[in-house]
Amino acid sequence: MPYGTLPLGLAAVAGLLVFLGACRHAPEQARLEPRDANVLLITLDTTRADHLSCYHPGEAKTPHLDALAARGVRFAHATAQVPLTLPSHACIMTGAYPPVHGLRDMGGFVLSPSHPTIASLARAAGSATAAFVGSLAVARQFGLSQGFDTYDDDMGPQTEEGKLPGVFAERRASVVTDHALNWLKQNGQRKFFLWAHYYDPHAPYDPPEPYKRQYAKSPYNGEIAYMDAQVGRLLDGLGQMGLASRTLIIAMADHGESLGEHGEAAHGIFLYDATLHVPLMIAGPDVPQGKVIEDQVRSIDIHPTVMEFLHLAPSPEAQGVSLWPLLRQGTHVRSGYSYGETLYPRTYMGWSELRAMRTDGWKYILAPRPELYDLRRDPGELKNLVEQHPADAGQFEKLIWKIAGTQGKAENLTTVPLDEKTRRELESLGYVGGGGSREIQLGSDAADPKDRIPVLELTQRAEAFLEAGDNARAAQTMEQAARLDPGNPRARIELGAAYERAGQLDQAVKAYEDGIKLHMLTETFYARLGKLYLRLHKLDKALDAMTQARQTDPTNLDNLRNLGTAELQVGRVDEAERAFKAIVLQNDHFSGAYNGLGLVAIQRGDADAAQHDFEKAIELNSAEVEPLLNLGVLYDKAGNKTEALRYYQQFLAKASAKDYSELIPKVRAAVQDLKSGR
Repeated sequence: MPYGTLPLGLAAVAGLLVFLGACRHAPEQARLEPRDANVLLITLDTTRADHLSCYHPGEAKTPHLDALAARGVRFAHATAQVPLTLPSHACIMTGAYPPVHGLRDMGGFVLSPSHPTIASLARAAGSATAAFVGSLAVARQFGLSQGFDTYDDDMGPQTEEGKLPGVFAERRASVVTDHALNWLKQNGQRKFFLWAHYYDPHAPYDPPEPYKRQYAKSPYNGEIAYMDAQVGRLLDGLGQMGLASRTLIIAMADHGESLGEHGEAAHGIFLYDATLHVPLMIAGPDVPQGKVIEDQVRSIDIHPTVMEFLHLAPSPEAQGVSLWPLLRQGTHVRSGYSYGETLYPRTYMGWSELRAMRTDGWKYILAPRPELYDLRRDPGELKNLVEQHPADAGQFEKLIWKIAGTQGKAENLTTVPLDEKTRRELESLGYVGGGGSREIQLGSDAADPKDRIPVLELTQRAEAFLEAGDNARAAQTMEQAARLDPGNPRARIELGAAYERAGQLDQAVKAYEDGIKLHMLTETFYARLGKLYLRLHKLDKALDAMTQARQTDPTNLDNLRNLGTAELQVGRVDEAERAFKAIVLQNDHFSGAYNGLGLVAIQRGDADAAQHDFEKAIELNSAEVEPLLNLGVLYDKAGNKTEALRYYQQFLAKASAKDYSELIPKVRAAVQDLKSGR
């Protein structure tokens, strides 16, 4: 039987304990004073365990993570709950499964402040808390920022606009490490909880030199090797500041990467170990050195483990267990059953969602065509044994529904893209009903993702063409995918994107309009249509589309910026101001919003306010060029030739010839006029 030595009855009981709050601590622990110690949590985005050299020599060289594992404990079988960045990090921070913490997918969900996190509990106990993240995939508006005194998610001049699904603005590991070290220099004398998030191994793979050259055959490994070097810099800095001896260090990936296994290039679609098996190592006070633990552990176990180290009670919602008995005495803990899910196939592809239950030796995947794998004999999950063990598969399914809730069999899930506070603030701006929720029907008939692998492979091939600049072939490939799977919204998005990049704008409009008819991801289609109509000089249609996008998804800040700019063009100054203020409410570091507010002030004849807003935009993002031009014009009209000349010249030095081809000659002429005294 597939449970090894466990009878089915005991296995079911063990699974039930996991669901019914297996995270329990002895009463005397709750009475201890909060510990005067630090925690450094390092999350390695999209990192497979078998691509670190401490797990599998021959892949990426990771000497710093290897050294961390050698002076602590390495877990051979750590598993994630979700193969997606945002919900997986929510599992780590809350210690709860997605059906409990509610952050179920990439976009459309926010972690409510009602769910305690490591940061919120640590801060309440007197710790300084800071996060330095490598991508907007975990931007503050999704709720992971709660409990952090500092939440650094500034990606500079990048935006999400025009990017393909799953591609977020990011920054290199060196920037994350620099910012984290600077914070430690100022705050290391206090007890702290510090989270450093490294996004580099996420596609597209583009490591810097010398890693690009050294790993030319595997840029994914190059990204991991580069990330390891930057993790090493952070750990070295911790030691040089004298903080290592009192700091618990946890390094864990949020999920892995398929790299072509099971027909998937990246992650998010399937629940195989290629994307769920992750590296985990723990080192620091009370942690034995050089130990390898073979027991399965989970991302939800991090929260209670950190809480026990800090002598704090874990969140009452935590479903994970503290790993300290396993770390100190080798005592088995109740982590042998791990629930996993991905809603991404449903929300982005129109296919069925997947759920799974994993044990130390077996994996059951609940799909339209269920799967059961013996992980010890078949670690690649290639031989489906569900027909040979139907009763055992049924027991696994019961355990899944104990965690997911039986209502999940036909759950009508409502997305909540805004927290309540932000929703009320948007309503105060006149964005009535600004919640932007939509319904997702789980459990309804839909294609099994493994039956759509040909479509997935076409989509992945088209993405590779787009990355290589071969837009025509990308469009042709996505045309095939859309014909094979006409109800797939992501196929329509990528088809439209390919047409746009190929200059076939009318075809792109049709692709997006066809996508709206699918009644899925409509906010994305409307936002892309709005920008496209702007390019086609169809301002009325652009305004209509961007307004629709705003009503459906008020968290799309790039769309709000475009909407505000378009409102200014038609003279609707009040509406433009509302759009820009809606951005600032959600992200007060969004420089484009302040540039827009400066233009609003110009329309109202308030030069002082305009100057303040333009300068604020430049302060937030020195790479912004439009505020430089606007300040130049402002000073020129005020007769301040020196300042006008300075800002015009800065604009010319930074402006892209491609993006500002019409403006650059005019600014050059203005510079000549100022220099000649005209």
